This record gives sequence, structure tokens and C-alpha cells, in this order.
Amino acid sequence: MEMYEEASQVANDAVGGIRTIASFCGEYKVIDLYQEKCEFPMKHGVRQGIVSGVGFSFSFFMVFCTNTLIFYAAAHLEQDGKTTFSKVFRVFFALIMAAFGVS
Repeated sequence: MEMYEEASQVANDAVGGIRTIASFCGEYKVIDLYQEKCEFPMKHGVRQGIVSGVGFSFSFFMVFCTNTLIFYAAAHLEQDGKTTFSKVFRVFFALIMAAFGVS
């Protein structure tokens, strides 16, 4: 909101003096000025969206990599006969629920 304050001021002034602007054919100047004032906040918003998207995707990537590693290790333990399928999932879901509880 603070970044769009200058653009809002331009729009308010234009609406307040619409007759003056129309009489001097200044509509396009006001539009150009408004777009110029909106340019920085829009670039900042796009940059912030990209950074947020990369961070969000990295966090999900780490979650899926962790799940993959857990299932890979569990498959080897089960193949060696050191554990069973039901014990693996019992521990896995207990850890997942504990992680959700902590977060």
C-alpha cells in the first residue's frame, strides 16, 4: 500500500482536477505519470513473488527428498529382514505427525 501511495496521489489529483486536465488535453500525460509511479512497486512485487516461489519450491523439494531417503533406507532394511512393512509405516507416520505438531 505504501509503495502505491504516490500513484494514488496522482490518480486523486487527476480526478479532482478532471476539468482542468481535459481542457488542456493532459489525459495522456496523467496516464503516463500514473504508469511511471506504478512501475517500481510492480517490479518489486514480481521480484518478491519470484523469491517467494523459489523458497516455497525449495522447501517442498527438501520434504520430498527427505521422504525419498526415508523410503529408500526402509526398503533396504526390509530387504535385509531387519524390519517389516508395517513397522516402517508406523514409525514414518509417527515422525510425520510429530513434525506437523512441532511446526
